[in-house]
Amino acid sequence: MIPSGETFVAGLRFFSRRHRLPARYDETAILEALAEAVRLAPIEGDEPAALFFACARRSRAFGGTAGRLLPFVVRSHAAHLGVHLAVDDIELEILRARVLLGAVDFAEIRLRFAERPLG
Repeated sequence: MIPSGETFVAGLRFFSRRHRLPARYDETAILEALAEAVRLAPIEGDEPAALFFACARRSRAFGGTAGRLLPFVVRSHAAHLGVHLAVDDIELEILRARVLLGAVDFAEIRLRFAERPLG
């Protein structure tokens, strides 16, 4: 289940404190990302890809820390589902850039995550 906005933002703030990152977030854009992720993921197995895609599209909402935060977010959500994400941080950063450039859509992100199984 995609986390609530309150839970999600609390996790971001925790990560930011722990890593001494600025905690400037556009909570409206983050709530939009979570709503989009819910729409994109009709099944639980699609949730990590949906969460990644929706948040990557709104990278500015993370106040310049998206490159560090999104891997944490996706891995934490996958772990919550009881799976391990087999995509490394460099690949996630490349995928995030491709999402921002409009060079990849959700179907491709979902396929990429499926090719690198959660397991």
